[in-house]
Amino acid sequence: MNKTRILTAIALILTTFLSVVLLSLGIDKFYYVLAGGRKFATFPDLKTQLAIGGSYLALSIIYLIWLANLLSTSWIHSTWSFRQILIRTSAFWMLAFIAYPLGNDTYLYLHSGLMNLNGANPYLIRAGAYVTELSPYVDWAQTSTYGLISQAVFTFSAVFVTMSPIVALYIFKLICLLLHLLNGYLIWRWLPIPERGRITIAYLLHPLLLMEQVSSAHVDIFVSTSIVLFAVSYARQQYWMAFVALWGGFLSKTLPIIWTPWVAVTLLRQGHWRWLLGMIVASGAIVTGLVFTVMPNLAAWQSILNPGVSGQYQSSLMAIAKFFLDLVRIFHPDRLDLTQQRVILALLSNLTLAGFFGFYGWQLHRSDKRWNNTPQMLLEDMGWTTLVLMLLATSWLMPWYCSILITFAALIPKARLFGLTTLAFGLASSAQYLLGMNSSLKSVVSIGIPILTLIIGAIVLRSQSLPPTEPPTIALKPLQGQDVQTELN
Repeated sequence: MNKTRILTAIALILTTFLSVVLLSLGIDKFYYVLAGGRKFATFPDLKTQLAIGGSYLALSIIYLIWLANLLSTSWIHSTWSFRQILIRTSAFWMLAFIAYPLGNDTYLYLHSGLMNLNGANPYLIRAGAYVTELSPYVDWAQTSTYGLISQAVFTFSAVFVTMSPIVALYIFKLICLLLHLLNGYLIWRWLPIPERGRITIAYLLHPLLLMEQVSSAHVDIFVSTSIVLFAVSYARQQYWMAFVALWGGFLSKTLPIIWTPWVAVTLLRQGHWRWLLGMIVASGAIVTGLVFTVMPNLAAWQSILNPGVSGQYQSSLMAIAKFFLDLVRIFHPDRLDLTQQRVILALLSNLTLAGFFGFYGWQLHRSDKRWNNTPQMLLEDMGWTTLVLMLLATSWLMPWYCSILITFAALIPKARLFGLTTLAFGLASSAQYLLGMNSSLKSVVSIGIPILTLIIGAIVLRSQSLPPTEPPTIALKPLQGQDVQTELN
């Protein structure tokens, strides 16, 4: 207990420091740009980068030590209510709410909301081509990459820009905080009693979730909510609610589209082909409605695929490949020019995508031999698909992308290898701010640490020769109840 208190005290000091520094930096930056100063994307200087990036990385390391201690002890009582958990974690998520977003994405969200309020379609009109009072803060001039649900939240928050852009920004952050707490509550209801206290408190306190989904208010929080709602609905066999949750995630950010094959295959194997047919028809109706309203042409649909990062590489295997090709081009310009380099990188990018789809197809085929119809197994397969996509086939990888995987890990704590790899991915992602513009080192850390953890973890877990256990099937009560019943298959 003394060790836990020491770690908590250190974490609280680091969190308070980060909250104060981010608030000061964000407010100063807002008025500096408002006065005509030069906009900067993340950090104004190396000193600020080291202070924020170093503190954040230190906090992430402290968290992992604390988590290891948490999972090896029983100091959190399994009968703690969610209210008790909220009280005990409140200092951390309140400090995350106070902290100003790091980066300019939230301004882009509000800018898109202002476009919606003024009747400008953000899927057809580039953000850089439409002027609002937030235009000086917008980094990405392309059309919007976010779906209708995200746009609705952007628009609601943008209403408050007339009071102050800072007020509107914190309204948006408040929505993100409430969703984070909702996710924690639903995870608490989802997990069996012996695990719920530890996993829920670990989820609510994860530094990457607090930094990226609450403090910086990235829309990945909406996708995390859709995952949790999907899990709860599917476990209760409320398939239409699960369908709505999945579509809600897609209408927030495009990523959930990769989970639809798993859901379709699962429903078919369970004999629910009528449900699947109805969902296909409903999906067609939704797409038709979008075509006749806000997404009338191919360009609008291409917009949500984030074409602005095409040919750009960040914290990924492709960024490492670009680094080595840059060396060849610099030291042997007669062997490789810029055009050839771009062709090679495009080919490598296509090969990694082909490799991902090959892995996906192998997963679907393999699942036929080990299927046990549990919601946990479906979630684990969806999680591995997402993890492999991010590690191996995503050329532009930002620190907050990993936050979605953390939600998967909280829902399936029995999947030890997936959980270990995700924790390592979260730590590596938190190091990106400290490494700053060092693209090659940042890529090696971001991708190398989780891949190394995956390999070592697989070897160690296999060497333990533990008999395989099937995850429990969870039958959730209605949300008004107090307990989650578990039954073993």
